[in-house]
Amino acid sequence: MTDRIVRGTAANSEVRFFLTDCTETVKKAAKIHNLSVSNSYVLGKFICAGLLMSADLKSDKGVITISTDADGHSGRLVVTANSRSQIKAYISNPEHEPGELSFSTGDPIDRAVLGNGTITVIKDMGLKTPYSGQVEMKFGSVAKDITYYFVVSEQVPTSISLGVLMDDSGKIRKAGGFLIQLMPGHSDETVEKLENNILSFPNFTDILDMDYDLESIAEKMLLKGIDVLIHGEIVPEYRCACGRKKMRNAALMLREKEIKEMLEKEGFVEVHCHFCNRKYKFTEKDFI
Repeated sequence: MTDRIVRGTAANSEVRFFLTDCTETVKKAAKIHNLSVSNSYVLGKFICAGLLMSADLKSDKGVITISTDADGHSGRLVVTANSRSQIKAYISNPEHEPGELSFSTGDPIDRAVLGNGTITVIKDMGLKTPYSGQVEMKFGSVAKDITYYFVVSEQVPTSISLGVLMDDSGKIRKAGGFLIQLMPGHSDETVEKLENNILSFPNFTDILDMDYDLESIAEKMLLKGIDVLIHGEIVPEYRCACGRKKMRNAALMLREKEIKEMLEKEGFVEVHCHFCNRKYKFTEKDFI
């Protein structure tokens, strides 16, 4: 099935929401990077978060980047998505597995993979200065820590669910999540209904696995009893925009001595794109 992001408002724009089924996008990332099971689980959650947040970018030039700086053995993690919800990602040690883990427990896996540190969100709206916010990874849960980011950095009441459902063999079965925010001027009645719906809502990926579509999840579950207006959908995809020209420019950032030494030793300079794992080789004529 095609991945989707659905966005809309509810209760006369007191609430806005974004839901995604990004299963195929996460599967593609796992294949490109040869991710371990635990890294698929955690990086998949960040991909879900990046897609949900990218759906709110207003500018065609908008880009959102979420990164971690933490002490876990899997290393640094980065996801970046544009306003068309084209996303790319990488993790420093993709094949690392922190040991035998139970995916039924959820949050402890996030901590085991990421360790302790910070999450940074950069929103580049195509203006002179991108917006940047950083929070401590104090909860050891991707969803809770990004919720904390919204509270601290953007002061927007937000509820986020991010999930990757694995089968018994460790393969990705479903990936997706939701982001719901209260807008200024919301009523106590709307807050109460929303809180009750979210508290009684099961795991998002379990619902996806039962073949509910995103519209039904929004209208009949998360926003039940609240007037819902769907504004449209986006089809996300994993896409890296690297190419020979860009990677040659990256190679030119090396010192002239380093380039010369590599050409003499190997006969070429090789540049590796971390986001898509493509390797580009440049010979002496490429530097003339």
